[in-house]
Amino acid sequence: MKHFISHRGNINGRVPENENHPDYIDEAIHAGYEVEIDVWYWDSKLWLGHDHPEHKISIQWLLERHEKLWIHCKNHQ
Repeated sequence: MKHFISHRGNINGRVPENENHPDYIDEAIHAGYEVEIDVWYWDSKLWLGHDHPEHKISIQWLLERHEKLWIHCKNHQ
């Protein structure tokens, strides 16, 4: 079985302002892609963002999508 993996939610070229946004990731999942995301654990919370924590998410958000996510942990915590 082939898997198509979206990078940070992108499926048709880069859109940097949308990358790692939860809604953008959901769009890629609904289009049939798995998605590589950048996850931070910062200030006792989970965040998405490439260079720094940007979009707060919950553990529930991750668990609901876990079968479609490739998680890149961005910091040691």
